[in-house]
Amino acid sequence: MRIAATLVLLISLISCGAERTKIDELNSIHELAERIVGKENAGNFIFRKTESNSENDEFEIDFENGKVLVSGNSTIALASGLNWYLKYETNTDISWETRHIKLPEELPAAAKPIARKSAFTYSYYLNYCTFNYSMAFWDWARWEEEIDWMALNGVNLPLAIVGTEAVWKNTLKRLDFTQSEIDHFIPGPAFTGWWLMGNLEGWGGPVTDAFIQKQLVLQQKILKRMKRLGMNPVLPGFYGMVPQALKAKYPDADIRDQGLWAGGFQRPAFLSPTDSLFNTISKIYYEEMKKLYGDIEYFSGDPFHEGGITEAIDLPTAGKNIIDGVKAVYPKATWVFQGWGGNPQAPLLADIDPSNVLILDLDCDNRPQWEHRNGWDGKPWIWNTVTNFGGNVGMFGRMDVIAQEPFRALKQTEYAQGLKGIGAIPEGIENNSVIYELLFELKWHSDTLDLDQWLRQYVKRRYGKDDENLYTAWQILRKTVYGKKLSETESQQGTSESILCARPSLKIDQVSTWGTSKLYYDPSELLQAWTLFINEADSYKNVEGFQYDLLDITRQVLANYAQVVHRKMVDAYQNDDKPGFDEAANEFLQLLDDQDQLLSSDDCFMLGKWIEEARRAGTTPSEKKLFEFNARTLITTWSFQNSNLHEYAHREWSGLLSDFYKPRWEMFIDYLSQKMEGQEPDEPDYYAFELAWTKQTETYPSKAIQDPVNQAVRIYKNYHAEIESDYRGD
Repeated sequence: MRIAATLVLLISLISCGAERTKIDELNSIHELAERIVGKENAGNFIFRKTESNSENDEFEIDFENGKVLVSGNSTIALASGLNWYLKYETNTDISWETRHIKLPEELPAAAKPIARKSAFTYSYYLNYCTFNYSMAFWDWARWEEEIDWMALNGVNLPLAIVGTEAVWKNTLKRLDFTQSEIDHFIPGPAFTGWWLMGNLEGWGGPVTDAFIQKQLVLQQKILKRMKRLGMNPVLPGFYGMVPQALKAKYPDADIRDQGLWAGGFQRPAFLSPTDSLFNTISKIYYEEMKKLYGDIEYFSGDPFHEGGITEAIDLPTAGKNIIDGVKAVYPKATWVFQGWGGNPQAPLLADIDPSNVLILDLDCDNRPQWEHRNGWDGKPWIWNTVTNFGGNVGMFGRMDVIAQEPFRALKQTEYAQGLKGIGAIPEGIENNSVIYELLFELKWHSDTLDLDQWLRQYVKRRYGKDDENLYTAWQILRKTVYGKKLSETESQQGTSESILCARPSLKIDQVSTWGTSKLYYDPSELLQAWTLFINEADSYKNVEGFQYDLLDITRQVLANYAQVVHRKMVDAYQNDDKPGFDEAANEFLQLLDDQDQLLSSDDCFMLGKWIEEARRAGTTPSEKKLFEFNARTLITTWSFQNSNLHEYAHREWSGLLSDFYKPRWEMFIDYLSQKMEGQEPDEPDYYAFELAWTKQTETYPSKAIQDPVNQAVRIYKNYHAEIESDYRGD
């Protein structure tokens, strides 16, 4: 009897626990709906959790008692169902730059019940780099918006690296590190991603304990919200990256120098996972992680990321020890590897149970590895796109490739065995939002979607109604800026770079070391889309999405045309045509001014916003100044010296164009002008200027000071005929 009573009690407790979980999930989705559509409108939705044997998300949309009924087998499925209804039944558009939500008093019923089942288990999101190129100085309010966006778009596996400073600080204290030694290891807020990937240490620091505590609290909020919405956050694991200073404390341990990374940075040391000290530090690290952030099921970390030395390391044993280390504290843990630059190496995975790993094939729309790596030998993997590098500004994407390639992979049974998801791993966000909306919607399709139909629906919700001219314009955008092909011989990291942001030179093929300024489309075709948007300016001048898109197209047209004006200037110089040189130089500088003024009409394109966020993140006056230095350095010189990282994170931003890029071009033009006059001037020292600029503290406007539509129309009137003529070769 006693045993039976105990069993009844246990069953009752389990049942009550499951019921509480279901109630909490429904509460979280109701709260999400209230944040998105407002409390009153949220009352017109019913959310119902359903049971399912599938590990993939599924939802249904119907009507019940005059309300919209969204049923789903997970919280993320319910959020996705809400988003689907808003998008396709009410023309709602929620993106980084828009929040077009205009619900009618009586919500429309779908013509028939809508049912969607995901072809994928996972929807992954974020790159270590995103946390610096875009998110370095975010507060909880901005994070809350992003997590809501993730939920609506079906993301269930987001990277979450905020607050890792606290884990490392506590770990190092237990290893008898001094405060000074800890300060030399933890970097500033603009460089944490590369620290955690084992590329650098200490750069941009030191940060205060108050800031570390602030980030700890922020991460706790982030994780709590992600988990409540049904996401499984991925946190940085311990894979052997340790401070250089550890070598002096444990001279007998197998601690390896990993050489230099890009920019001349000394990498952190690497503690071989086959050394007994590895298990000691791994245990401490995860104990501290658990104290601060609770139960976690997914961890990431990549030994030998972008280089590193593997010589004489027993890779199979190392891989197994990395997994065993995390499982000692987190028994349910799965390790997430980045498939990038030849990693993860096959021997590293050899002795790991496939069920304990998940591989992110990072750059599948550009440099996919899954075919070359035999479908990752059946191990679970995710099809991802990077799309943006360095947070660079530029219209770019492979729309047709993204719509087709994941399903091509799914259909190849010999490679698709382990394909478990899709994902976005951008280095920078808050641009080209159409690409992310398309990508994450693929979760709810079982085959290549009809992009013609999808774009027509996108235009309708983006601008509030059907418009044939804007649809035609978007088809042009699809063919041009969003039409980069997948080619093994012509891969391209992100957008074609704006030469306005380049260090001045007579010949410019690229702005950053690994980028290109070469256009992969005919820029004259983009003019057609520009004209179609301009012709609709009066009709849509108050529509947020239209304002942003018109501005961005105008910006792209000017960025492209800068190459033509630059060639005029160079040709005049090389032909010793001083009047022609002066005319072209003035035209180039005027174009810079016009671009700067255009971009001052939207907060998203303003340097002042970036710097203001950086200063706000600091906890003391000196830290605010340090964080401004972080913010300025990341987007210009990047490194502590003149290196191959300069301009990697360049931005076409108002304020940056006027006060950083333009002065450099003026130095260049003045230098060439003096040479044409027979003088022998010293070559400009661009790095000296750049370094001085990173240490300045000038304030810039952080809110729009122009009207985007008026600015775009002004520029169209001033430039269109001339650009069209030059492209025709008149």
